[in-house]
Amino acid sequence: MRGRRMRNYYLAPLAAVLLLSVQTGRSQGYDTPLTNQGLDRATPTSAASRALGGTSFGISGDVGTMFQNPASLQSIQSIQFSIGAHQRYAEYDQEQHYAPLKYYSNFSLLMEGLTGLIPDPDTSLNGTNPGDTVQRPYDTIGPNWSRSKNKGLPLHALLAVPFTLGETKWVAGLGAVEYADLNHYYQNNNVLSPSILSQRPIPLPRPPTDSLPVITQWSQYARSREGALRGYGAAISTTIAEGLSLGLSGMILSGTTDDLEQHVARGRLTFYTNYFRLDSTYGYSVKTSTSEYSGQEYTLSGSYRTPNVVFGFSLKPPTTIKRKFDSDITVDTTGTPVSSKVTGEETTKLPWRGTLGLAVLPVEKLLLGLEYELRPYESAVVTSADGSQSHPWLSTSVFHVGLQYAAAPWLALRLGVRGQVEVFGPEGVPIENEPAGSTVYSAGAGFSYEGLRLNFAYEYSLLKYQDAWGGAISLNEVAISNLVADISYEFGGF
Repeated sequence: MRGRRMRNYYLAPLAAVLLLSVQTGRSQGYDTPLTNQGLDRATPTSAASRALGGTSFGISGDVGTMFQNPASLQSIQSIQFSIGAHQRYAEYDQEQHYAPLKYYSNFSLLMEGLTGLIPDPDTSLNGTNPGDTVQRPYDTIGPNWSRSKNKGLPLHALLAVPFTLGETKWVAGLGAVEYADLNHYYQNNNVLSPSILSQRPIPLPRPPTDSLPVITQWSQYARSREGALRGYGAAISTTIAEGLSLGLSGMILSGTTDDLEQHVARGRLTFYTNYFRLDSTYGYSVKTSTSEYSGQEYTLSGSYRTPNVVFGFSLKPPTTIKRKFDSDITVDTTGTPVSSKVTGEETTKLPWRGTLGLAVLPVEKLLLGLEYELRPYESAVVTSADGSQSHPWLSTSVFHVGLQYAAAPWLALRLGVRGQVEVFGPEGVPIENEPAGSTVYSAGAGFSYEGLRLNFAYEYSLLKYQDAWGGAISLNEVAISNLVADISYEFGGF
């Protein structure tokens, strides 16, 4: 019978390398540390826009789009105040599968937690060949996991005021919004360091002799982040010609998140020419951090409106977001925890981003919105606490499509669909640097009575991607549902 894991072979260097590192890669990675995850996920703050697949150029009289498309403020005819919130439901799941390796058939059973189904072999029939021994885990951690998380968050509080200068109409806006949802979770129960199954840049060769074994450390890894980045700012728009509007907005970005990263040692694997050994290890490392974010963002947009067609653009210049972190690290490899503190600052510089939009009214009461969003995030630069720079993200471009039907003067029905492409690529995919992605489906309705407006939206997305290694695959799923609502009131007429 195996005893408790008491021998310490590796966890101190493992914690130093994996928890203190701030390097990121283009793939999700199965033990990549928390750095700037979530900063690419800008939050649409209008319930009507979200029901329409994130489109905004065809929406009229909605202050909720002022930071997404500040030129849209020109469609507001009177003083308007709006507040909004959303409820987020997230389900995370990972399932792992391993194929038998030619020289280490027991390895796949160990990784999948199935060695308990195999009896110990009768070594008296074959002498004392060490390859005959079944290697069994020292814990009850399985390869698969699932997690759910619900979170209610304020979405916006906005005010718009129309006024005239000479004969020109202007509209000014002021408010606070959720800029980005930074909630994040990832876990892998079979982390191998070094990653002996990785195929890039080249596969790790099998040991040529038993005197030159390959040693790898086996651990469980998890990371999580909770919080949001908020924007506080103003917007202004004006009409420069008949049907032609321009708008400019600016926000100060600020937010705080609670971060957690942890490793739990599971064992040391030693691979010989035709068999392997699992040795007991003890230890864990936990890193808890508070991250504070700051930055600024500006948006310039324009639109040309006719009775049946709206053309528009939105452009965001480069934005720099700073993250200051204060971390407490605890490492225990002997039964006596050792604690330390780490502080630092990293910056993420987002590149130019833009959106082209078209909205048409093919028939009375029907609105079709189409938008193409450019996200050249491969140009994003992350400067870590030690001054090194990297380009960890992948570029993406996505379409947004929305359809609105005015069923009655007081009721608008909406449907939408948009791409949701990640800034990382799955591990081991045939086409390197191809980002993972999903589709967001949305539906909603808008109700109005005199100066009061209520908008509701529901969004659903299912992100599915596969991380692949030599003889192993991880099936990852992230299902997210969002319930969004906002209420606005217009005071009098302009």
